[in-house]
Amino acid sequence: MDARPGPLTAVDLIRSPWLIGFGLVALAQLIFVVVPVPTPVDLIAVTILAPLLAVWVWRRNGPRLLVLALLLCAVGDLLGNPRRIGLDRDALLFSVAAFAAAQACLLVVYVRSGAVEALRASVRGRQRWRSVVALLYLIVAAVVFGLMWGGLAPTFRVAAGSYLALLVGTAITSLAVDTWAGIGAAVFAGSVLLVGAGTVGWVEGADSWHRLQVRLAYPLGLLLITVATVTRVRRGIP
Repeated sequence: MDARPGPLTAVDLIRSPWLIGFGLVALAQLIFVVVPVPTPVDLIAVTILAPLLAVWVWRRNGPRLLVLALLLCAVGDLLGNPRRIGLDRDALLFSVAAFAAAQACLLVVYVRSGAVEALRASVRGRQRWRSVVALLYLIVAAVVFGLMWGGLAPTFRVAAGSYLALLVGTAITSLAVDTWAGIGAAVFAGSVLLVGAGTVGWVEGADSWHRLQVRLAYPLGLLLITVATVTRVRRGIP
C-alpha cells in the first residue's frame, strides 16, 4: 500500500501503472468499436476497466467504499449485456442493481464528506451555483425519466427509476463537496442516459457513434470521480 502523506501530484498520476493500464484499456475499448474483436476479448476489456481503478484506490489508501463501488461497477459491466455470457435478458436487472449499489456507496462517501452541510451553505448563498445545478439535475432527471417511461418494460421501470434517483443523488452530493468529482458524476450519469436512450429506442444502440460516446463518457466519469475523491482524502479533507 502507498501510505505516503500529502496530496497527489500530476507526476503521481501519470506514473501509476494502474492508471496507465486503465488508460490503455479505455483506449482499447474505443478501438474495439470500430475494429471488431472476438467477444471474449471485448468483454475482458470492459470488465477489467473499473477494477484497475479499484486497485489504484486501494494502494493509495482511498475510501474503501470507493473501492467497493468500483468493483460493483465491474459486476455491472460484466452483466451489462447478459446474452454475451449466456444469460437471459432479464439478467440485465442484476447489472442495474450492481450499478445502483455502486452509486449508493458513492453517495455515502460524499455524505460522510459533508455534502449535506455544503448544500445547506450553498442554499444560504455560499457558492449558490452548486444548489442551482442540483435543482437542474432534479428537473432534468424527472423530465428524462418521464419521457423514457413508455419505452421501458414494466419490470425495468422501478429498477431504472431507483437507479436514476441514486445517480442524481450522487451527482448532487459529489458536486457539493468537490467540483471535479461532481463533473465526473455528471459525465457518468450522461453515459447512463446514453445507454438508456438506446434501450428505449431513441437512438440505435448498436450504432458505432453511439457506442463510442458511451465508451468515452463512462471511463472518463469513473476516472474523474476516483481521482478527485482520492485526492481530496490525500489532502486531509474527509
